[in-house]
Amino acid sequence: MQAQKSKMMSDNQVDEAARLFAILSEPSRLRLLRTLMGGTRTVSELIEETGMKQGNVSKHLGVLLDARFVAKEKDGNFALYSIADPNLFALCKLMCGRIEEDAKRRLKELRSGGS
Repeated sequence: MQAQKSKMMSDNQVDEAARLFAILSEPSRLRLLRTLMGGTRTVSELIEETGMKQGNVSKHLGVLLDARFVAKEKDGNFALYSIADPNLFALCKLMCGRIEEDAKRRLKELRSGGS
């Protein structure tokens, strides 16, 4: 079997990837991103749709903004948040596909008696 050719990541790239994955490892941030994948939202809408408290929403949006995962636009007195990095859609599709495949495999194992 021939090894797949790919560009090797530098140590700096590995460190940056780890930093970004760490940001995405927080469930509250993933909930905010999931909501924003449905379209632009205000902080009030994000609070209502996620059930999170205003302070938590603001804190996590700040982290997501700093990482350039989301964008912020002013509209009068409101701040509108949206997905800034379209790679998030592909990443979520990959991970959701993996989760679905794992669940199907586990179900199949349960049905066959675990063998």
